[in-house]
Amino acid sequence: YDLRNSRFEPSSGNKTSFYQELPVISDNNELSNTLVFTQYKSLNQATSMVGKASLLFKSVNSLDGSDVRISKRAFVPYNRLRGFQRGKIGPTDGTDHIGGNYAAALNLEANLPNLLPEDSRTEVGLFLDVGNVWGVDYNDAIDSSNELRSSAGVAASWLSPLGPMTFILSTNLSKANTDETQSFSFNLGTTF
Repeated sequence: YDLRNSRFEPSSGNKTSFYQELPVISDNNELSNTLVFTQYKSLNQATSMVGKASLLFKSVNSLDGSDVRISKRAFVPYNRLRGFQRGKIGPTDGTDHIGGNYAAALNLEANLPNLLPEDSRTEVGLFLDVGNVWGVDYNDAIDSSNELRSSAGVAASWLSPLGPMTFILSTNLSKANTDETQSFSFNLGTTF
C-alpha cells in the first residue's frame, strides 16, 4: 500500500508491504510472513532534508509443528542492519549462524543534502539501525541470542557511470559476543 508522494526520492508519505510464502505444492511446511512499514518526512524544506523511518517484522514457522529448515530461517537483511556481516548475527549452532524463527529491525535515516556539489552526483546520509534475530525451534539447548544489535554511521551513494554505488562507514553500538561486525562496506545500488 503506497502513499508516498513519489516513487523516486520521496519526501513524504509511507509505504506498507506484506509478503507471505505458503507451501502450496511443496514438501516444505514453512509459513513465512514479512511486514515492512516505511515512513518518509521532510525535515527541512529549505535544504530538502528528508527523514526515513522503517520497521521490518518477519516470522517463519512450521504448519505441522516440525522444525523449520535452516535455509528457510529468518535473517535481518544486510541493508536493515548495517555494521554487521551479512547473515552473521543471531542464534549460533557451534560457530555457524543459523538464523531464527523471528527477525525484526528498525531503521532511522536522514539525508544530508547540499553537503557535496551537485555535479558530484553523490548523496550523503546518517543512519541508526537496530535489529534482532531470535528463536530456534529445533534445539532448546541453543542460545537464542535474544539481544538487540545496533549500529550508527554514514552512507554515501554515488551515481557512477557503472551505476549507483553505496559506501557505508559504521560503528556498532550494541552486539552479542557471537556477532561478526563490519565497519566498512561497499554495495552496488542505493539504500535510501
